[in-house]
Formats: sequence, C-alpha cells, structure tokens
Amino acid sequence: MKKALLLITLSTVSLITSAQVVVAAGRKDDGSKQEKLDAATIRCYYKFTQPVTVDKETIQVRDTMTLDIGGKVSKYYDASREKRDSLLTDFMTNKMDINTIQSVTVLKEADPSAFDGSAGTTFDGTSRGETAKLYKKRQAGQMITTDNAENGPEKYKCTESVPAQKWNITTDTLTVLNYLCQKATTSFRGRNYEVWFSPDIPVNDGPWKLYGLPGLILKANDTENLFSFEIIGLENLASPVEINLPMADYIKASVKDLEKLKRKRSGGTAINVNGGNVVIVNKKNENQYQPLEIE
Repeated sequence: MKKALLLITLSTVSLITSAQVVVAAGRKDDGSKQEKLDAATIRCYYKFTQPVTVDKETIQVRDTMTLDIGGKVSKYYDASREKRDSLLTDFMTNKMDINTIQSVTVLKEADPSAFDGSAGTTFDGTSRGETAKLYKKRQAGQMITTDNAENGPEKYKCTESVPAQKWNITTDTLTVLNYLCQKATTSFRGRNYEVWFSPDIPVNDGPWKLYGLPGLILKANDTENLFSFEIIGLENLASPVEINLPMADYIKASVKDLEKLKRKRSGGTAINVNGGNVVIVNKKNENQYQPLEIE
C-alpha cells in the first residue's frame, strides 16, 4: 500500500515540475518519441523582462530565454527552467529508494521554511521560468506551443496561424551586441512594438512570436515598456542541434487555455527525505503575470 501511494505521489510531483519522469520506474515517459522539425545552426540567448505582481506590488522580473534557429523552424524555450527540472528529476530518481520509504506527507500551499532545521536531504525547486515551448514554422506562418499540466499527465498543444507581422522599417539605427541594427515597428495582438534588427544576420526570426524582417531581431519592447527582449548571447553552433517536437497524445488548446494553465501553477515543489520519511511541499504561487497577448 505504501509503495502504491509513493508511486502516485511522486509521479504527481514529477508532473508538477515538468520532470516528465515516472519516478518509481526510473524511466522517461512516452514523450521520448520525437518528430524532427529541423536542425538549428544558430543559438540566441535573450533577456526577457516582464511585470509580475507580488503582494499588490508590481516588479520587473528577468529570465533568460533561448532561441534555436534552423533553416525553416525555430524553437523558443527556457533552457534554465529545463535544467532546474532535470535536477529535480535526478534528485527523485537517484536520491530516493522506494523500498526504504515508510511514509509520504504532502503539504499543499505551504512554506518550505517548514524544513528549516530538518535532518535528511532537501531539494527546494522553484516554479520561476517558462514551461511552454514555442516552435515557429516561418515559411508556413505557423506556430506550435506545447505545455504540460501541473497536476496530471495531460499535455497541451496550441497550433495557430501567425503570419509575419507587418513592419514599418525606419532609418533609425542602434548598436546591439556589437551589431548595427535598424528600427522597425508593428502592432501585434493588442500591443505596439519597437524592435531593432540586424541585416548583418540575415535570419528572418526573433524572440517569442516576432519575425518577418530582413535580419535577426536583437532587441524588442512594447511601447508601454512592460515587456522587453534583448539579446545577450549569440553563437553559431559547431554541430547542428535537432529541433524536435515530442510526439504525445496532446489536448488541443487555445492561447487563452495556455494562459489559464500558467495562472494555475503552484510556486514550485520542495522535498525532504529523512530516512524512510518523505515530506513534499507544494508551494503557493504568489506571482501574478500579465499576458503578452491581449487580443
């Protein structure tokens, strides 16, 4: 009975953190099957800034997003979040032996300070960062966004037609990351954007859903200065990196569905293993995010 309880509980935790691991079996889920979309030869790192309200106070939060660019398809994702999730996966698969577990306690919307002074081993995971992955098929004008449910095995996929934005290219220039850029403006889904692109990097792509210029977008912000993307690193990959879409039984979703999914997420997971006793804290999410798309 205890072993069955552990199987259920730990599988739920792994889904919460997007670890995508059946912990008790120590194997990857059916997401191991991949559809190859392209191979990336360029990797960009963007500093993404967005407003977050915590306890009625709004602050600007910064995360690093990665854009892998292939000849036809690109992938926009949070590599740091993926790394943190893999660390939790390693913790659950290698630091816990189900044969020694005597009890499992789950605390919802609790504070991990409950572990202060506790013996054993503690892993404190955070929900910060983006779990969704965006695949941009530039030539087809199509975008695919995938994300996972937090409290179950459900996987969601939003497929939408997003033609390149209609840009107004100006004569203004700015140097970004030592590249001379030109300014362009557009309106997209309720917000007005100013971007800086470099013709010296003849790639028709950019961060998030922005693209369609004769050069890579290195910097972008909405005119209210709520959201911004700025490149902080750029590398030509010595060996192409495959851009793969996991093949799974996805639930069809809309952009609004994915926003609702994001708002329902917890504040992360903390786990303490002390001998045969396991305590799991599902932290309360205090952050309120504003959507990029309002139309």
